[in-house]
Amino acid sequence: MRVPVALFVLVLANAVACAQNHDSSAQADGGVNRTDAPQSSAILECTADAAVKLNASVVDVLIVFDGSESMGVGFGSGTRYSVLADVISQLVDDYQGRIRFGFEQFPVADALCSDQTVTGCCAGRPVVEVASDNGAAVQAALKQMLPPAGSTPTALALRSAHDYYARFTDEATNRYVLLATDGLPSCTLSGALSSNQPDDGSGGVSDACQDAVAQVQALFRDSIDVLVLAVGAGLNDDPAGPPNCLDQLAREGGMPQATTGRKYYSAASPETLQLTLEQIFGGVEKTSCLLDLNPPPRPSEPVAVYVDDQQIPHNSDNGWDFDPEGDAAATSRVRIVGQYCDRIEQFRYRTIEARFGCSPCDEETCR
Repeated sequence: MRVPVALFVLVLANAVACAQNHDSSAQADGGVNRTDAPQSSAILECTADAAVKLNASVVDVLIVFDGSESMGVGFGSGTRYSVLADVISQLVDDYQGRIRFGFEQFPVADALCSDQTVTGCCAGRPVVEVASDNGAAVQAALKQMLPPAGSTPTALALRSAHDYYARFTDEATNRYVLLATDGLPSCTLSGALSSNQPDDGSGGVSDACQDAVAQVQALFRDSIDVLVLAVGAGLNDDPAGPPNCLDQLAREGGMPQATTGRKYYSAASPETLQLTLEQIFGGVEKTSCLLDLNPPPRPSEPVAVYVDDQQIPHNSDNGWDFDPEGDAAATSRVRIVGQYCDRIEQFRYRTIEARFGCSPCDEETCR
């Protein structure tokens, strides 16, 4: 499975002067003002004369949103449809600086499918292009969505997402489809209702499911991972039970969740929906906690690591430590662990700095 790299800016600052007493006026081009740093005689503050800004990796997430009739079922104070729309609207605003979002709803008006054979089985192209700082456009599309109606043409929606991504020629290498749905596909790739539609818990494979799985496999072959979010109670979440179609889609999609037996992400209640979506968005940059220092520090040169301008402890359980692998130099890679890594994966920090020539702090002196 392809593993994406960090989404946010990593600043590597090479420090040339360290002093016990910090000069709050000293800040070189690209450096960081240290007036808010922890004050301790055990911490050597540094002035960076150069800051190398590394390009953040581009990550695309196309949200494929199920607007079928069953999404109108009650869910908390609203419906599956309205609650999901509200949470996504909030989160795209929070994450748009790190993820390029696009939006596609299915099904769409039958008039958009000239060869449509069954009412309610039409799926069209994304209505919002994948782009940077796209939160407002996705929010507008969410407000303009058609009311829940029709069947569930998952295979057609996934094919549309695949066709859309196939047009991209930019530098992005980390691409995802987030399939947000509340149940099984019901329409085949030909636009007809499935002739053998088992229920959620039977473990049977319908024609519509087979077509949807094939589309997920096609996306994955083209290096596009598919994350599956199941919204609402009533789905078969019993790990000991037979796998259902959503489980098969998640397994084939390349980004299954690993905390339960089921591989799709489950949001059985409104209370868990936002947390689940944050887990999904954070999951697209798991390696953000592993940082390569290039060039590495000189032998015996101290290193300190900062997140959002605050130094974190040199601690292998909760902080950071060097992480040599293979033929890499012992100090060429830094791994951030514990609560700091958790917050990075949830996009709670905006910058990371590795500063050379600065004495690292421990848990006590970092406070």
